[in-house]
Amino acid sequence: MSRRARGLSLVEVLVALAVASMSMAAVAASALGLLSGRRDGELRQVATLIAERGLEELLGRGAEGLVEGEWLDLVRDASGEFARRVTVEAGPSDGLWHLAVAVTPPRGKPAVEFHTLLRRPWSSP
Repeated sequence: MSRRARGLSLVEVLVALAVASMSMAAVAASALGLLSGRRDGELRQVATLIAERGLEELLGRGAEGLVEGEWLDLVRDASGEFARRVTVEAGPSDGLWHLAVAVTPPRGKPAVEFHTLLRRPWSSP
């Protein structure tokens, strides 16, 4: 009878280490993707809140307090610097104003936009 040596050969150990390393790399990449997605979600949430506040400010002025135009400003938050574009223009039919607020999060992510229509004759000051 022949006796077999106990244990693993060097090739088996190297293959096992390679498989374990690839598994750990896949887990790390997945975790990085989750963290990145979470951060993007948080930035979109803050951008949404800034856009909502901007639209509420416009509506709070009332129809008589609006002036046609477009302006840009920066809003600083703990999450970063957000670009806000506000547009007040003639709506799709006579007597309507189109109000729009678009907020772009830091790092050029897609903007969050809110639009509404407000009734007021355009001939009024």
